[in-house]
Amino acid sequence: MSLTRLTAAAIAGATGLALFAGCAGGSEETSPGTASETRTVTDATGAEVEVPTAPKAVATLHYAATETLMDLDAPPVAQGEYQDPAVPEEWLDELEKIPAVSQQEPDLEKLAETEPDLILSPNIFEPDMIEQLEEIAPVYQFTLRGGDRANWQQRVEEVADAVNRTDDLDELDSEFQARQKKLGEKYSEVTEGTTIGVVSSFEENSAYLWGSENMLGTILSPLGFDWSADEDAMVKKYGKAEQGGNKSGTVEPEAQISLEVLDRSLSDADIIFVNSDLRGDYDSLTKALLDSAVFKDLPAVKAGHVYPIGKATIAGYADADYGLDLAEKAITEYQKD
Repeated sequence: MSLTRLTAAAIAGATGLALFAGCAGGSEETSPGTASETRTVTDATGAEVEVPTAPKAVATLHYAATETLMDLDAPPVAQGEYQDPAVPEEWLDELEKIPAVSQQEPDLEKLAETEPDLILSPNIFEPDMIEQLEEIAPVYQFTLRGGDRANWQQRVEEVADAVNRTDDLDELDSEFQARQKKLGEKYSEVTEGTTIGVVSSFEENSAYLWGSENMLGTILSPLGFDWSADEDAMVKKYGKAEQGGNKSGTVEPEAQISLEVLDRSLSDADIIFVNSDLRGDYDSLTKALLDSAVFKDLPAVKAGHVYPIGKATIAGYADADYGLDLAEKAITEYQKD
């Protein structure tokens, strides 16, 4: 069945159910407004998109949008794939019940079957895919890759704006910033003058550097830390616009490097934070990095100052808060020395 016919069938089915419900309801009248009302918003690509004022069935095509909806207590009807250790444990039961409709690309038939009234898509798909998605429901593209990638709070705000929940988001943001300020004041004697770096690995025999202008920079720098000048210099030298699936043409503040130059990337760091999942565990590639001779020879490693930090790619406030949890734990451990 073609996508157009499939979508039409889904709409027809939904209309039939609505008519049946109206007949069964007797004298009850449908409340005005809600689903039929729309508003126009501008998405990350600059496109003006007409979206429901109060969407009831939002589909996400990437976990970066799913987490924001979960943070806002507004779970989607369909979602992009995720890995269990990368989401809060308390969400697993609910997320397992939501159909996964996107991996590398959306499964259009599965997506249409969920009958979304709004689709939240990362800004990574080609125009022809967006056009096919628009046959199903309005499509709002949010920032995932590009020069604004590091500004995870902007992305979260984009998603919240698309679903008309920015007021609720403001409350989450205020709580988060207040916590950052409290931690920064509490541990200022430890963090001030202490240099940190962040590293992970996504390929064999390589390391991935996260500069001060990336997502974790917005989590850790406000606590009072200094960022590794060595790492920032290597990010500037080796960062490439096309790395990591980036199709924006803009260099992001991160870089994949050979292990051969790792010793010149983090030698000035007092603490090295390592990308982990939301259980504080490392994947096999990261474990291999930690076991490498060049990593073990770094001054911070020799001093025993290596700590997990959660996800380097922050999807929302759940990720950010977990990063603060691990940062505080690391600070207290470092303080003992």
